[in-house]
Amino acid sequence: MSITICILFMIVSVFIASFAQILLKKGARKINIYINRYTISAYFFMLISTICSYIGYYKIDLAMSGALQTLSFVFVPVLGFFLLKERINKKTIVGIILIIIGTIIYCLF
Repeated sequence: MSITICILFMIVSVFIASFAQILLKKGARKINIYINRYTISAYFFMLISTICSYIGYYKIDLAMSGALQTLSFVFVPVLGFFLLKERINKKTIVGIILIIIGTIIYCLF
């Protein structure tokens, strides 16, 4: 398995975990916050995310995986905007841009 595929698995893992966070937030709005369809679905997606991470760790060192995990700070606000209709302010946009630039620079060197 090539390192590119392992990096892709890590990015997919972070995206799925971010989606699970959005589902947990949506599930917390229900009367029974522990057992509802959003919470149970979120736990299932976290399991899938863990499996993708496990596959991704096959060729990626821990330093690079840590850098790729920072992408969750990008995915969560974007998914919150589209799925929960949350607002994204200018500080969030600047933060997202800085995180993307920092991750790219870190991964290149």
